[in-house]
Amino acid sequence: MKYKLALGSMLLGMSASSFAQSSVTLYGIIDTGIELVTHANAAGDSVVRMPGITGEFPSRWGIRGKEGLGGGLSAVFVLESGFNTKGGTLNQGGRLFGRQAYVGLESPYGTLTFGRQYTMTYWAILDSDLLGPDIYGGT
Repeated sequence: MKYKLALGSMLLGMSASSFAQSSVTLYGIIDTGIELVTHANAAGDSVVRMPGITGEFPSRWGIRGKEGLGGGLSAVFVLESGFNTKGGTLNQGGRLFGRQAYVGLESPYGTLTFGRQYTMTYWAILDSDLLGPDIYGGT
């Protein structure tokens, strides 16, 4: 009886260590503003409006996931959609996941992904605000 119990405990311990870690994250940013324009015309009227692109970063939402496959290898995916806060329409030509849509494998040696994703130029100039996507840029 002790032999069967020890063998069962050992097999349970081995199977528990082979379970993979997985996660799915819903993320996003709404970056917009409201402006008051005084003396908008010759009569001196004021206008309150919300321009389409006012924030520092374009508004977006997405789903990011990672599933451990064991041995340090994980499957990863990202689905990211951009939208216009003024009109509520989709950006990137009306595609639901027009910003990013990719799958890949991640290991201790690096990550290999396939699909629509940001270019190296995007990552290189991410922190600069030379022209900026917004109408109030140029910090």
